[in-house]
Amino acid sequence: MRTLEGAQINAQEQGFKGLKYPWESAVSGQEVCPSDFYGKQEIHINGDVALAFRHYLYLTQDLDIFKDGGASEVVWGIADYWVSRVTWNLEDQYYHIKGVMPPDEYNKNVDNSVYTNTVAKYSLQFAVDLAQLLQHPAPPEWQEIANKLKIPFDPELKYHPEFDGYKKGSEVKQADAILVGFPLGFPMSPEVRRNDLEFYEAVTDPLGPAMTWSMFAVGWLELGESEKAEGHLKKCFKNIQGPFQVWSESADGSGAVNFLTGMGGFLQAVLFGYSGFRVQKDCLTFSPSIPKELSKLSLKGISYLGNKLDWVMDRQLVSVVVRKQTKDHGSEQTCPLEIVLQSSGERIVLNPGQTVTFPWQPGKIQKQSTTSYCWPL
Repeated sequence: MRTLEGAQINAQEQGFKGLKYPWESAVSGQEVCPSDFYGKQEIHINGDVALAFRHYLYLTQDLDIFKDGGASEVVWGIADYWVSRVTWNLEDQYYHIKGVMPPDEYNKNVDNSVYTNTVAKYSLQFAVDLAQLLQHPAPPEWQEIANKLKIPFDPELKYHPEFDGYKKGSEVKQADAILVGFPLGFPMSPEVRRNDLEFYEAVTDPLGPAMTWSMFAVGWLELGESEKAEGHLKKCFKNIQGPFQVWSESADGSGAVNFLTGMGGFLQAVLFGYSGFRVQKDCLTFSPSIPKELSKLSLKGISYLGNKLDWVMDRQLVSVVVRKQTKDHGSEQTCPLEIVLQSSGERIVLNPGQTVTFPWQPGKIQKQSTTSYCWPL
């Protein structure tokens, strides 16, 4: 939010409206990436910023930051950028985003990157939802483009091509199309998810950036393929360089040093992969698993709707306790929580200080059905 003016300048300098967040940022928010095409083409960063704000709202229900803190200006400014960036295609009757670099940096100036278009679609939809929430008028083109933005898909091979014209089997630098499954959560069948993972697993540069294999690990855990997931997770350790155990961008030690993106990917594989946590609008879903070499996995201090939860998994059971209830963020709601188990539908109330235990199975954490409706919609 502090760099909003710089993002506006970036958009204007490239001939677009709204906000264009930089690939490499000065303190002002203006683009300082030394390679021009990264700053101009790797525009999925805009959707990534909007995704962070969306997750923040779902996890806290803090509206103050959107009403008074300027976050709504960020979300709506990003939506305005997408409106000015798309073009309408008469032939297929979809909106296209042309001339981009996807997360896979071996390709540039491509059309309709599946990741870029999907994250743009979601940021436009969030702008509409936020406007409704704040009773603010939303330009109709936000919803129009969100509904009709092209998401590349091959119906015969049942997978997501990385971009228009991607030749199946071509080498890619890093995780890209598989990110549509996580973190974006784009709906797809298990068959399509598996195909995406298998197709791109075979062609991803083994010396690619460190965050790549953790995202494959998360994907395989979604499908219950724990051995494949562990194999990919172990690849991440090749990017940790001695003698001080510093993360490098590439497994051979080249690229950026103290590579935060790789560290973040590894942490996400643990937090979102083995817990199965997924941030939804009205709940936090889970699907537990632990690596075969561990007897127990603990995740402590998970913040959700004003609650701090400790989450412990062993080989058969999951134990959860609300350690404390606290309002950490502005108008964040502090809502009593419950667990709903998927197979049985059993509801387990989470009272502060009381540990509850249940057998491994998917489920969700949500506000107690017996309390008043906290979600402000």
